[in-house]
Amino acid sequence: MKVAFTSLFRRGHGGGEGRVAHELARHFAEHHNVVMICPSDETGLSEEEYSGLKTFGVRSAGDGEFQMPALSAKTVRALFDFLDAFSPDVVHAHEPALIGLIGQIWARMHRVPFVHTSHVLPSKVLDFGATDALDMKVLQGSFSQSISRRLLTDFYRNCDAIIALNQPARSSLRDFGYKGKIFIIPNGRDLDHYAACDNADPDAAEKTLSFVGYLSERKNQMYLIEAHRHLPQQYQLVLIGKALKPEYGERLREYCRKHSLDNVTFTGQVAHEEIPSYLARTHVLVSASKMEVQSLVVIEALASGTPVAGLSNETVDELVDDKVGRRLSKEATPQEFAASVEDICSLPSPDYEQLCKNARDRVSHLDWSNVVEQTVTAYRELMEEKASSTVAAREEGAMLTDLVSALPSGDVRNILAERIETAQKEPGPLAGLLMKLSLGKKWRALKRVSGSTWLLAGATAVVSLVGYLFMKERGKTDELG
Repeated sequence: MKVAFTSLFRRGHGGGEGRVAHELARHFAEHHNVVMICPSDETGLSEEEYSGLKTFGVRSAGDGEFQMPALSAKTVRALFDFLDAFSPDVVHAHEPALIGLIGQIWARMHRVPFVHTSHVLPSKVLDFGATDALDMKVLQGSFSQSISRRLLTDFYRNCDAIIALNQPARSSLRDFGYKGKIFIIPNGRDLDHYAACDNADPDAAEKTLSFVGYLSERKNQMYLIEAHRHLPQQYQLVLIGKALKPEYGERLREYCRKHSLDNVTFTGQVAHEEIPSYLARTHVLVSASKMEVQSLVVIEALASGTPVAGLSNETVDELVDDKVGRRLSKEATPQEFAASVEDICSLPSPDYEQLCKNARDRVSHLDWSNVVEQTVTAYRELMEEKASSTVAAREEGAMLTDLVSALPSGDVRNILAERIETAQKEPGPLAGLLMKLSLGKKWRALKRVSGSTWLLAGATAVVSLVGYLFMKERGKTDELG
């Protein structure tokens, strides 16, 4: 099977979402022909160090977790040329914009199944740190919930299927209005990396509590620090990760200074390969996150045998209970949270060890091997449906028309028109398909302005080029500074 994955993050960036995208591609490449399309310094194909995995880089700019791709006419043409040559059986996007949207257009033009993994709750997409990660006020001002809803609605309509990470994510997609096919396939982890972790010593005088992830309002570390004030001095809180916004990180540190909390440690960013060693010393992983579709660190903690105490959210509700830790309501006070943590740390050794064993058992099904197998099954179902599809030409044509007309007038859209005109002149499967769709030689649909034109224009060619130049100039300024 040939699969083209797309991600808006380079390998090693983008937090859990970025890691999942690249790890899925790497594990797929063990048995399939795979390419990862993602940001890079230059546009073009390269070989990863992982056997069999290819990377098609899209020229991008930015020095943070998120990099803006420059979707110029030249770049889009190069990407289309590559996809034509690679001819994937499936295109699988992890983000519903920019590179993912270009991949969707190609898939629609070639009647190739297009799959999207939803890593966010669609009705709250802007609450997942997108604007913090961008740190671009010129874009944040216009990136409203209403615009994002229209963007997602149009993007979802042109998906052959969406992968939801769990039942809450599936329900959120249905509540949003998506009526298409949904597969529930969870995030995967390399469980062997965590199975070897020792359990923290329950009889140790000093207790270690850890949080792993970005420091952000959504992750709610201020709550954890407030709860820590209600614990004995020998309890240590280790906050592992960097702040999405420096000012939030400084606010946390200032609070600790104000309240003389010298038992709170900020490690900053830590290589992901080092996380198991931190978990092996952790008595309880603590989480007060307001939203988590399916938190990787909660899965990793449980896989390492580390009990979890967390406020109710999508992940905690799915994976955490009294058998593996403590789940508290969203309204629980910091003092109540602290009491639950102290309750875990005060368990007799046999009871604590049982908690650790239960934790490992809870996520034993989330190894990448199982997740890849489920994903392959979903792909094959979609491929079979495509092969036997009898969808009316008018309906299929309307979907493709809306998708292509969503791009702004200019070079990028002209490339698509050029591709279509060429296909009409040269015999081939695409030409035959387009003739069946009766879309016309001049592609009058390309000149139509649909309701989502401005929205998708802002999310693709226009925003990508403006954002690319902005980030490139900001990088130069930072170097000079």
